[in-house]
Amino acid sequence: MHIHALSNNGTTPDGVLVRRDSQTHDNLRVLDSVLAMRPTPDVVLRARQRVEYDGDVRRWVRYSLQREPGGVDVAFERADLPPGVGNGVPSFARYLLVLELATVGAWVEYTQLDDADPTRTQHALMVRTDTQPLILPDGISTSAMRIDQLLDGSPANAFWCDNFGVLQADYIETFPDGSQITGVSWRTTWEDIEPRLDAEVRRALDASGILA
Repeated sequence: MHIHALSNNGTTPDGVLVRRDSQTHDNLRVLDSVLAMRPTPDVVLRARQRVEYDGDVRRWVRYSLQREPGGVDVAFERADLPPGVGNGVPSFARYLLVLELATVGAWVEYTQLDDADPTRTQHALMVRTDTQPLILPDGISTSAMRIDQLLDGSPANAFWCDNFGVLQADYIETFPDGSQITGVSWRTTWEDIEPRLDAEVRRALDASGILA
């Protein structure tokens, strides 16, 4: 289980992103991602994406997405899509490309899918840069390799990686309804983040079953 705190202001946690890796009975790999956060004081955002893929996430087989607010609840089988549609990566699964690029290569170019409608896409480029000094939200100074993402040529997310994966990220997420959230996420433990979650965010996380 991989846990990242989410913060609108870069210091105080407003939510959490939990990821789990597993396998299906037919040996497909699975990335299950659950996000629960409060992007504004009166809204709790809940999103879940499950991606099943054959070794490389670019060869995804099926994925599903649920998101509230917005009433999004979709599932796609790649084999059922028209030819050429779906030749890309669902947004939550870019995490796997970040881990890949942190290990080998200088850049990776791919197509990012609109999770709710894979016929809609963006050109994506992630570029690995040098190791840079980094001050974490808890004030600890360290250094980490930076990876920048561009979507259709515009700066999007930035990731800082160490030997254990993604340490911190600056995120900009735009959803199909046009809403957008920005902030900072950082790697944490359940013991650290649990007492800092408000009750409604915690209930949303519990209801997903990702912690079981």
